[in-house]
Amino acid sequence: MLTIGVDVGGTSIKSALIEVDECGRYEILQFNSIPTEASIGRDRVIANIIKSIESFDWKSCEHIAVATAGTVDWDSGEITFATKTIPNYTGAKVSAELSRHFSRRVVVINDAVSALIAEGFLGAGKRADSVMMFTIGTGLGASFLKDRTLDSNSVIDTKLGHMTLVEDGLQCGCGKRGCVEQYVSATALKRCGNDNLYQFFNTNDAVCKKLLQDFYKGLAKVASKAIELYSPSLIIIGGGVVEMSEYWWQNFLKEYKSVNSTPIAVASLGNKAGVLGSVYAMINGAFKAQ
Repeated sequence: MLTIGVDVGGTSIKSALIEVDECGRYEILQFNSIPTEASIGRDRVIANIIKSIESFDWKSCEHIAVATAGTVDWDSGEITFATKTIPNYTGAKVSAELSRHFSRRVVVINDAVSALIAEGFLGAGKRADSVMMFTIGTGLGASFLKDRTLDSNSVIDTKLGHMTLVEDGLQCGCGKRGCVEQYVSATALKRCGNDNLYQFFNTNDAVCKKLLQDFYKGLAKVASKAIELYSPSLIIIGGGVVEMSEYWWQNFLKEYKSVNSTPIAVASLGNKAGVLGSVYAMINGAFKAQ
């Protein structure tokens, strides 16, 4: 069976033509990435999602799956909340709009949830009973797979990225101040003025070092809160920053292990997790109106 998976992030839209065989193997046949152009707003983002899908032979696919930034209603595929990163995205009926355009079933889920599903069933967490995953990118996604079923009760978008980490801290796109993702994200690390994170991790600049220490402590603290609230058997750290884990993972582990004992691992599927997870959820999940 041929399917298309799409992963809509704050910076780029990744898409893939994926073949799923009778044994449940997921093979990416083609993979593309285009800019999201999120700041232009909802209509441009949806137009770019359509553009990314149309880059493949979509007419040979019965279904399309989309993982997107924002809080997504599992059963309807509607965006129930989004930060100002994508203006006017809240309320967008993405599943319905895309279904009308392509005359196909289109399933839409949250992007952090999608990465969790991919890692939980196909990647680093496939042997764990319950998995909490933090996806570190433009922001910080935090989702929890509490059991091996796939429905609105078993998959939770925890929104822990918007837990208050610093009272009266940095302004967040959600409207609050001091949210975790303002200190634990690629965006946070780039505040030292260096957009090249490879250079960032190898600098001796005092401002960059302070940002990195805040990153370690913030990630360890939000992991502690996740353990307190959800008791996962495994925590997985994924997202773009993990692609550079050789520069920071061991230092972070020292901070994490000083306060936590729950097993923790690096995601194994890289930037393909979003597209794979959306397709896995579409095939195996239970949705009421998608």
